[in-house]
Amino acid sequence: MNKPLFGEKLAVLVANGFCESNLTSIQKVIRPLGATMRIVSMNGGIVNSWNGKGWGLNFAADDILSAALTVDFSMLVIPGGRRSIDKLKLTAHTKRFVGGFIDSDKPVVAVSEALDLLVFAQRLDGRRVSSSESLVSAVKKAGASCVDASHVVDRNLLTILSQEAVGDDYSQIVSDFLIAQYSLVEEAA
Repeated sequence: MNKPLFGEKLAVLVANGFCESNLTSIQKVIRPLGATMRIVSMNGGIVNSWNGKGWGLNFAADDILSAALTVDFSMLVIPGGRRSIDKLKLTAHTKRFVGGFIDSDKPVVAVSEALDLLVFAQRLDGRRVSSSESLVSAVKKAGASCVDASHVVDRNLLTILSQEAVGDDYSQIVSDFLIAQYSLVEEAA
């Protein structure tokens, strides 16, 4: 069986209130590709998701954000969820962790409100992104341009307007992006 991401470690950055379906959809495609998914959160223990109607499933945090290092991971996915994003913006560790991926050209996927973390990390200057209306002003102030599309790839960054905006293609868009990005890294090595 072909596992194009065999041995790679995917960090998923979350806090309580992250979008459950953003995570579980990616979880389903990452394992068959051969990558290991690790949940990075502000605290150890359990992180609670939001399922659109209320609190959802609990997930065990694998790594604590304050101790997590970009060098230990190959790629980053940041699920949406306003509660999660607002909590992650409370610590400078988020800025360090997210910035490390952008600065080292490692693949980053930001879904919906997660784009706000890239504004917070001051890593959008000169980028093209897909943004909701609520973030357009902040994104433009950060030096990025907003593209009217459900998802946008700009070098090592994939921004997705929302999982609903891309529908059933969500998992495929994310996996295709990660495979393509990993292939680029392999070619450069």
